Amino acid sequence: MRSAAGITRSPNEYRIFGPPGTGKTTHVARQIHLAATKFGAESVLVTSFSKAAAAELVGRSLPISASNVGTLHSHCYRALGSPEIAECCVDEWNRRNPQMPMLSKNRRARIDGEDSDAAEEQEKAYAGDDLLRELNRWRGMMAPADTWPCGVREFRAKWDEYKRAHSFMDFTDLIETALQDIPVAPGAPSVLFVDEAQDLNPMQLKVIRKWGGSADYFVQAADDDQCIYSWTGASPEAVLDPPIPDDHKIFLEQSFRVPRALHSLASGFVRQVTRREEKQYRPRDAEGTVCRLAAGHWRNPDSLIDSAMRHLGRGQSVMFLASCSYMLRPLIGVLRKRGIPFHNPYRKSNGFWNPLAVTRRNSAASRLLALLSAHRAHGGSGRWTVRELSLWLAWLRPEGTLRAGALDEVKVMPPGGTVPLDAFVKILEPPALAALVDALGDDHRRLIEWWRGRLMPSVASRVRFPADVATYSGVAALKEAPKIVVGTIHSAKGGEADVVYLFPDLSRAGSGNYERYGPLRDSVIRLFYVGMTRAKDTLCICPQGGPLAARL
Repeated sequence: MRSAAGITRSPNEYRIFGPPGTGKTTHVARQIHLAATKFGAESVLVTSFSKAAAAELVGRSLPISASNVGTLHSHCYRALGSPEIAECCVDEWNRRNPQMPMLSKNRRARIDGEDSDAAEEQEKAYAGDDLLRELNRWRGMMAPADTWPCGVREFRAKWDEYKRAHSFMDFTDLIETALQDIPVAPGAPSVLFVDEAQDLNPMQLKVIRKWGGSADYFVQAADDDQCIYSWTGASPEAVLDPPIPDDHKIFLEQSFRVPRALHSLASGFVRQVTRREEKQYRPRDAEGTVCRLAAGHWRNPDSLIDSAMRHLGRGQSVMFLASCSYMLRPLIGVLRKRGIPFHNPYRKSNGFWNPLAVTRRNSAASRLLALLSAHRAHGGSGRWTVRELSLWLAWLRPEGTLRAGALDEVKVMPPGGTVPLDAFVKILEPPALAALVDALGDDHRRLIEWWRGRLMPSVASRVRFPADVATYSGVAALKEAPKIVVGTIHSAKGGEADVVYLFPDLSRAGSGNYERYGPLRDSVIRLFYVGMTRAKDTLCICPQGGPLAARL
């Protein structure tokens, strides 16, 4: 209901505006605790744009069931009976449509919102992926089909036919079907919290508003200045419209991350946006530093890495951010060459950004740690468990190393036991066994060399980086979270580091948007605003590596 002034008099809608570093997650978690106390734990539902944001809330020991916290896609997926997802079953599509092939998507990652980085996806996409992404954008914006580009409409006809033939739903169908068929949020909650609401597109917002209308309280936590998913159809208007009474707006004013120098630069930069909610936003009580570097850029990052290593030496964490993932490839190449650990904890499913992941049992880093687990210098007993042995043994080439039937010999060993050295007589050829015994009594690097020298050629390249890290930085570097984060600005939204190296470069499409006035330019400004405000102490603005760049 609207008043004459155009203000929505919906008594149940509230908006929490949380600029960078103001503790939005802490505030939302506190409100969830209060709501659970008043209405009951099962009467509170929390949804977010990404699993990372949802997981951060879960980590605050919320007094509600974990199933009541998740992405909008995950809530819709469960409410619709966990249907088969078309993007995860594209083999038949690729056979029938070789001119429009697609990469098979990871269902869990997409439903959890982890695989939602446009800059990352576009680099590895096939023709069909590009068309589907464009189709999803138009659908998400709820634009009439007759306004869509002809190629998108033609693709939709084929894609819909494929889904019908196999009884599939795609990820956008989850939202669209929920909008049509699920009038009330799962569990009919009394309180609905929506985190990162600025990243939801119009269709997603319509589902949320529909569900929110049935709740006693509907709370959106957002920051319109951090709306950076315009490629999905998201826009800041989602949390600016319709207007609501001022006493239904909550502003978190104090940043606990962004120091004065960075705050001044970032706040002045984001004020170029044509429409935004003006906020009282204060920096933390520290000066901070903004450095405009004179040497090094994304194409030639050696000097940037030298600079970063000095910060690491002071005990600081470092983050490298770019607008597009291809701009990070030279940087990653140098880090790998030098054996410097790095990761991206916000995109754990991306193996290229997380080459040291040990959560995957069969990863190269996991196998290397299994090998080193018996080394006495690192707390080992000189023996491997059967599980550890099977991990590192499986990648050895048979010729000159393994005895006939060696792998079968290991398979019949009791899985919970350890393997005495005398058992290796039946597993390794005598010269290989003698060299292994010598390596176990020497420096851990000798054991690594023994293993690398006997690996199958097909896996040798996968072992190179974790082996170099263990050799140059020590075995502990494989077990600890790296101090360097590498990722696109999209992927690191919500993250922070002491020192941020920000590449100002843009893709051709991004530059085209930046040089226009209005919403397209605004989206680029907000993207770099997010990049700037990841820094807790120092922002290093790198030289541009080409003619297309934002003016930071």
